[in-house]
Amino acid sequence: MIPLSVMVSGRGTISYQIKGAYNRRSPSKFTSILRPIVFWNITGKCNLYCLHCYISASSKGWPEELSRDEALKVADDIIKLKLPLTILSGGEPFLREDLWEIAYKLVKGGIKIAISSNGTLLSEDIVTRLAKLGISYIGVSLDSVNPRLHDAFRGLKGAFERTIKGIENTLKAGIPVGLRMTLTKYNINEALSFIEFARSIGVKRISFYLIDMTGRAKGNLDLLPTKEQLTMFVESMIKASEKFNGDPEILIVRGNFVGVYVADRLASNKEEFLEYLQMISAQGDCGRKTISIYPDGSVKPCQFIDWVNIGNVREKNLGEILTYENEKLRTYIEAYKHLKGSKCSKCPFKIICGGGSRGRALSLKGDPWDDDPLCYIDPQKIAERWNIREDDIEKMFSS
Repeated sequence: MIPLSVMVSGRGTISYQIKGAYNRRSPSKFTSILRPIVFWNITGKCNLYCLHCYISASSKGWPEELSRDEALKVADDIIKLKLPLTILSGGEPFLREDLWEIAYKLVKGGIKIAISSNGTLLSEDIVTRLAKLGISYIGVSLDSVNPRLHDAFRGLKGAFERTIKGIENTLKAGIPVGLRMTLTKYNINEALSFIEFARSIGVKRISFYLIDMTGRAKGNLDLLPTKEQLTMFVESMIKASEKFNGDPEILIVRGNFVGVYVADRLASNKEEFLEYLQMISAQGDCGRKTISIYPDGSVKPCQFIDWVNIGNVREKNLGEILTYENEKLRTYIEAYKHLKGSKCSKCPFKIICGGGSRGRALSLKGDPWDDDPLCYIDPQKIAERWNIREDDIEKMFSS
């Protein structure tokens, strides 16, 4: 996750409320390698049928989802480990009846929680209950400011209207809202309009997700934006962050190479460039400061690496899974050691970036450790410009 607007403006909104202030001179210490953010997909059931759903959620849900007692035991593990943030997701989390029991247990145990939702079920009654519970924020998926395009992605006519109403209800209840837009070649050009729309309704945070090839999007290469589109998008986001001075907060997810590009654009000397890289590194990535728990209890490095299990909470508690002795987890903590692509394996910044998306590499190259096809930077030129050697990055990473 690249905190682009914080890099540009030095200001944050919702992330500062949750994590505390951070910047290039003082990177975030909110997470650590074995103390990650948990993305907990508590159900595979959903009232929408999105073209790009990373978990292939549907109205039928998943077979063999965790029972109430099993889910509450996972909550106990999270509390015992004092993990910094748990994001309850799905599917659509509000379709799980014991969501409230799980959320209450986590909050009572001192855990910050957020909810990731499609927004269509955020009624006044529900958001009032969430506000009383003390939810840190709600992330709502919105893929276009064009209702017809959003509805087409989401598989339900009228989804846009219901989602906007849910956002309005949430903001009225005093709960911060973050919008999540999955970028494809069909909607990436409306990113600036999306920001203007978010500002007009009082949203303070936008996460732009570069589409990953997992779940129903697996192999759907027609959805990928071009490198040219991506380059223009990033430049426009830098300008927007300058124009609006970091409000709303803009993040880019599933493209850590963007962070290297932005650091190169912003730095005025080598010291500043390395500070920006350290700031990026502090955010983490799949398996390194984030994990995902799936409806059946399987634990993934993140929700975008669905072909790998690093454990299962039905077989081991989270404390036994989150350890360096877990070779499957360690592989992703040290993803840079396993990169094979001609570009990524030789990249001076591979410790920071981790090679971008393993899912996109798998879909387009047939090997998850090959190059991310969306990476548009020339890392060797950037390294030469700042006189960076690989050991400069290694020293910084180990400090």
